[in-house]
Order: sequence, then C-alpha cells, then structure tokens
Amino acid sequence: MSPIEILKIVATMLGGLALFMTGMDSLSDSLTSLTGGTLKRVIGNITKNRFMAFIFGTIVTAVVQSSSAITVLSVGLVNSGLIELGKAVGLIIGANLGTTATAWVLSLNAIDGESLIMTLIKPSTFSPFLAIIGVVMKMFCKSEKKQSIGSVLLGFSIMMIGMNLMSQAVSPLRDVPAISKTLVSFTNPVLGFLFACAFALLIQSSDAVIGIVQAFALSMGITFGMAIPLVCGAQVGTCVTAMLSSLGTSNNGKRTALINLYYNLLKTIPFLVIFYSLNKAMGFSFLENNVGGIGIPVFHTFVNLLGCIIWLPLSNLLVSLAMRTIPLSSREKQEQANTLTILDRNLLVTPDIAIEQANTAVTLLSKTVGDAFLSVIGSFGDSSMAEEVDVLCERSDKYRTQIEEYLLQIAECDIDRESRAYLKLISTANTAFGRMGILAERMLDIIGKFEETTDESTEEEEREIGILGDSIYEIIQLTINGYTSKANSISQTIRCYREEIMELAAIVKNRYIRKIHEKGLEMGPESLFADISHIQEQLIDYCDMIADAMIRYNAAVGEDEQVDTGTDESIRKHIHMLFEDKYVVLGIK
Repeated sequence: MSPIEILKIVATMLGGLALFMTGMDSLSDSLTSLTGGTLKRVIGNITKNRFMAFIFGTIVTAVVQSSSAITVLSVGLVNSGLIELGKAVGLIIGANLGTTATAWVLSLNAIDGESLIMTLIKPSTFSPFLAIIGVVMKMFCKSEKKQSIGSVLLGFSIMMIGMNLMSQAVSPLRDVPAISKTLVSFTNPVLGFLFACAFALLIQSSDAVIGIVQAFALSMGITFGMAIPLVCGAQVGTCVTAMLSSLGTSNNGKRTALINLYYNLLKTIPFLVIFYSLNKAMGFSFLENNVGGIGIPVFHTFVNLLGCIIWLPLSNLLVSLAMRTIPLSSREKQEQANTLTILDRNLLVTPDIAIEQANTAVTLLSKTVGDAFLSVIGSFGDSSMAEEVDVLCERSDKYRTQIEEYLLQIAECDIDRESRAYLKLISTANTAFGRMGILAERMLDIIGKFEETTDESTEEEEREIGILGDSIYEIIQLTINGYTSKANSISQTIRCYREEIMELAAIVKNRYIRKIHEKGLEMGPESLFADISHIQEQLIDYCDMIADAMIRYNAAVGEDEQVDTGTDESIRKHIHMLFEDKYVVLGIK
C-alpha cells in the first residue's frame, strides 16, 4: 500500500471520527435543550429513590445518547444540593446502561439483505434524508422547539454518516499484515483494555471508541477476543469527563465523579479477571469468532446489565468508597447538622402533615436558640464556649431560613382556615426564635468586650452577670415550653418577667456604676450593662410576640374566644417572689 493510499485512509478515518463525535455532541445537546431547561428539575423530582433514579437515568441516557452528559449532570445536581449523593448512584448506574443504546443503533449498519425494507432500515440509507429534513427545519422554522428537533435529526444523521465513513476508510486495511498483527495484539486483555481506556480518556467518549470498534468489526472482522477488552476499557476511560467536570465543584460533586469511576472499574475489571480465568481453565472457543455488527452491542449490554444487578443493591458500598476517598470535613459535618431533613417536600401533598413537621422544626429551632444562650452564659470566664455559640447561632439561622422556605411552599397549598391560622403561628414563632439566635451572638460579643475592658472580674461581677444571663435563659425556656403547649397563660407570665428582669438589669447596672465611681475607675464598661439590658428587652419583645401569636391562634380555632390582655395577680406575686429570693441570696437587695 502506497503512502498516498495510507494518507487517504487516515484522512477519511479522522474525518469520519470528527463527524461521528460532532453528530453525537450535537444530538446530545439538542435533545437536552429540547427539554426546555427543565431536566434538572425533573430529575430532582423523579429521583425519590435509587431504583427510580436508575430507571430514569437509563431512559434519559438512551434518548440523549450520552452517558457522559448525564453523569456530568449528576455531578452538577449533587453539587447544587438538588439530589443526594446516595440517589445519584442510581442515576449513574442507569446512565451506563442507557448508553448501550448507541451501540444498538450503530449495529443497524450491519443488517444484511437486498430487499427494500432491509435497505431502508439501514442508517446509511435514511440518514441523508433525515439530514435534509433537519437542515430545512433549522433554516426555515422560526420556532425554537422545531429548530431543536431539526438539530436532533441533523446530529443523528451526521453521527451515522461519520460511522459509515470510518467503516469505508478501514475496509482497505483488511489485507495489510501490519494492521492485522496490531489488531491481533488486542487479544491480550491487558493491552486491549489499556489501549481503549487511554483512547477514551483522550477523546472523552466511550461511545466514540465503541463506534470505532464497530466500524472495524464491520470491515475487518474483529474477534470477540479483541472486542471484549476494548469495550471494557472504553467504559473506564470515559470517566475522565465527569472527573474533569467535578474539579471546580464541592466535595460532594467530586464524590459523584468518583462513584462513576469506581462503578466502571468494579464493573469491568472483576469481570475481565473472572472471564479470562475461566477461559484459561475451560478454553472459550467463541473468542476466535468474528464479533460482527451485533456482537458488540450484545456484549456491551450484557456487561452493564450484570453491573446493574450486582451493584445497584450494593450502591451504599460505592458511596462508602467515595466517602473514604474524600472524607467529610468538619465544615461539611456542621452543614449536615444545619440541615433539617424532616422538612420533606414530598409531604406537601398532605399539607396537614407538612404543617406538623414545620411545627416540629420550629421546636428544634427554639431548643437550639435555648442551647445557644446557655452556652453564652457559660462563656463568661470560659472563652472556649465561644466556638460552640457560633456553631449554634449559625445552625439556628440555617434552620430559620429552611423553615421559612418550607412555610412558603405550604402556603401555596390548598389549606383550610384553621390550618392557615396554625401556619401563621408557626411563621411568627420561626421569625421570633430566629431573631433570638442573632441576639445570642450579640450578647456573646458584649461579654467578650466586658472581659476585655475589665482586667480581672470579681466574684461579685460574675454573680451579677450570671443573674442577668439566668434570667434571660429562664424566659426563653418559659417561651419554648409555652409554645410547645400552646398555652395562653404564657403571655401573662412573660409580662411579669419583663417587669422583674428590667428592674433587675437596672439594679445591676446602677451597682456597677456606683462601684467604678467609688474606686475612681474609667467610665465605659457600664455601657455594656446597658447593651445587655437592651438585648433583654428585645428578647422579651420576641417572647411576647410568640405569646401574642398563640393567643390569637387559640382564638382563631375557637379554643379561647376571648383574648385576655390582663395579668393574673397570683402569677405576678409568684414571679416577684422568685426574683426577691434571688436578690436576697446574691446580696443585691
């Protein structure tokens, strides 16, 4: 064979490969755009469990004709938090099975027969007609949807034309001894696997590699022994696309790409080891037979079906491998703790249950805020508690945001008057407790400033700060318990607490001012007591907001038609006695 003939073959082969990959890329992009940009939302809604994700991934990939596109999409969905890492496994396994449809479509070129029907079925016959229709639709249709359909037809046609070009290009190589010798070397499973893996890694498409193998099979008589390691290696090599797409994503995005890599490695390598071990022991004669046009899609599908059967039930193992490779960071653990998993969107079909879940979430928020203030009080004289306060305050803010979004979704549902009143109570409590969390951070800052401006706090000062902190914590706990029980009496108790706490704050502040005057100290820290007093007042306002919302809710649902705005004198006396005892014990009065 002359150099000119070799050059023509190489040029035609590369041109066919370029057309094949261009057509495949155009087909995938056009089908994706044809969904109207809703593919991510649809996947997020459908992938309720791994089996559904597997079915959906199989179907979508078979239609879109690109497993890499769906795998890269999975990386993006997990990275954005639309689906969980565990559910992405089903999507990835389904995408690997769905991509076998491409090999089946390409195998239509191997159909033999001279009848009109057999000739029409061949893609080499109908592809040019589809291409013309696609060009006309793209040029003359104004509708964006019709233009996308035209792009789909044109992409499919270009892919098939490229496949035919590759087949025609390699046909003259049948009689070249060097080429035959090279192909025979691929019967070595390690060599064939590594070559296909490297080639797929280079062009970032297993479908393209398998398409080339099919082109050689149609023109040069590739055996099963050559095709099996090439098909397996192509599936591993194409994982580089997802790996590259995950470079700029979160750790969960990277873990998704690793799951795809681990799945393809565990699907192909154990199969090859077992298969060739059995071949050595038993001697599979069919390995010397020509694979033909149909053998490659059959084997490709068989390997992926076997992988689905084995690894879909063991998908947790794939997640564990990815998690061990990229362990959870402390930041990720904190983010997980900040996520309210009880706010499930699936419950929105039953609004009453969703409302109860939102109420439970607000209760969790209230307890988080209570713990934050308890830690604030403990931070006086113990700076190590400050970090815990930051964590709890951040968590309370995350909770508030998640609950707020969930309540907006419930509000769009069809709910009755009582449920809407309950929703209003929960919303008010969520806002109030959320703002209390912000005040906890502010109070932590005030205590920090107090310790900075005071060289050495006395035992008396610590007692006084402790009294103020305990009083704040008491009223918060009182409000939390009142919200849980939905009792109207909490409103009266909060009003009495307001009177006593404000009096207590004034006493502590005046004592401190008098002390610094007597000792001739610089003025300044007394303003911190004023800041604490202001925070107390705001806290009581938020507690009062919740109490008032409970009264109005009970009135709305008919449990208490009269809104009691008075104060029970017995409650006032009881609370006053509690504070008098504190004054006596601590020597303030």
